[in-house]
Amino acid sequence: MRIIVEVPDLPPGSTKSHAVANYVRALITYQALRRDLAHAALDIARCKKALADRLQAQTLMAEAHALCEKLGIDVDISITSAVDNSR
Repeated sequence: MRIIVEVPDLPPGSTKSHAVANYVRALITYQALRRDLAHAALDIARCKKALADRLQAQTLMAEAHALCEKLGIDVDISITSAVDNSR
């Protein structure tokens, strides 16, 4: 997987310090990643509910967990911790 975050250039003259500019660009990157992570967490919750609503939900969820384990995916991720409800 490749994640590309495009960070806009700071307005000219906003700072003379490269350290300040780097810090602000890092914060912008972090904010964009958090927003995308929140969207992914909501998608996980939606898909999990769709699985739970199916016939043989336990069998399907067990299959999903087995596949995740095989792929090295941690299925115990707390989805709610990734979603920031304060915004």
